[in-house]
Amino acid sequence: MAFSKVPTTLWPSYSSDGTHITIPIAALDGLTSAEAHTTTGDWRSIMLSIISTAYRHYSELVAADKPKAFIAYAPTTYPITSGTLAGTFKTTYQLDFYNQYTTPDVANEPA
Repeated sequence: MAFSKVPTTLWPSYSSDGTHITIPIAALDGLTSAEAHTTTGDWRSIMLSIISTAYRHYSELVAADKPKAFIAYAPTTYPITSGTLAGTFKTTYQLDFYNQYTTPDVANEPA
């Protein structure tokens, strides 16, 4: 195999009409319909689900299929024992993107 950048590799039910993208809620790890609701949902939950899904997908790829211009590192999670968020857990993701300076794009994969 080789790296595939098409969105349906990550989300098989992904679609786009050129103006909007659609990713089914079930394709995003841990996201509920309540969290994704247009007016009462939580954009933070949506972002966490997108990032978690991207990491899981990346980590399941065999080495030959992993991109070079995007690297996802294993998240770190630890309990918060004091302060206003005591009793929660903090999860940190690190995603590296290779791109043009200050431009939110992704570099082409090397041949």
